Amino acid sequence: MSATDQSLLYVTTFLAGLLNATVGGGGLLQIPMLMLVLPATPIAALIGTAKVAGWPGLAGASTTFARRLKPAWPLIIRAGLAEIPFAVLGASIATRLDPAYARPIILALLAAMSAHVLLTPRFGEGRSGRAPRLTGPLPWVMGAGIGLYEGFLGSGSGTILIVLFVTINGLDLVGASVASAMVTMAGVSAAVVTFLATGSVLLGLALRMAVFNTVGALLGARLVTLKGNTLLRRMLGIVLILLIAKLTWDMTKH
Repeated sequence: MSATDQSLLYVTTFLAGLLNATVGGGGLLQIPMLMLVLPATPIAALIGTAKVAGWPGLAGASTTFARRLKPAWPLIIRAGLAEIPFAVLGASIATRLDPAYARPIILALLAAMSAHVLLTPRFGEGRSGRAPRLTGPLPWVMGAGIGLYEGFLGSGSGTILIVLFVTINGLDLVGASVASAMVTMAGVSAAVVTFLATGSVLLGLALRMAVFNTVGALLGARLVTLKGNTLLRRMLGIVLILLIAKLTWDMTKH
């Protein structure tokens, strides 16, 4: 890689960490940039490198959230535990079935989510008089579903979780962002172990990227704790639109 390529990659990695700690979607930046600067590298190694680079940032953001806020632990634990085995299952399915088949369905769901977020003025401000739904079977089902998606397709799973946690579980946008980052870390942890075990990681590069990703994630965590719902709602709308654009582009290539 040239010095320019490295600089672009590290800036992108910083921004990916910031997004992952706030509204998700860091993979929309990080993996395409890796593909651009390392075109001859197998895609599995690029994904593994991105996962390893992103894990410390998520861990740092989660630690900040645990210290400064009150995470919805009953929801996070249940959804996180359910996500891990289903992420493995989703990855296994992806080796046998082309993920392109699922893209039209996911695209329609994302379009509906985007409309809901952008057309609901008070989205993510919490439900007055109604306690969040943190227990029961629902968190397990949501964790399993997002884990399957993470393993099979993966783009923007954290962003999708935020919308679900607000709409279905009744969290405010800050609480949903916190829960999403922590649940996502469970799935990423399982992926990191898998990629490391199979040697599908450019470890030296991943460790250098992790420094920039962590700085971005810690800044993102700070924004969540200080800026609250308004900034997050705007960022969430932008990332959802980018997700739709990416999936549409992927569909045109198949």
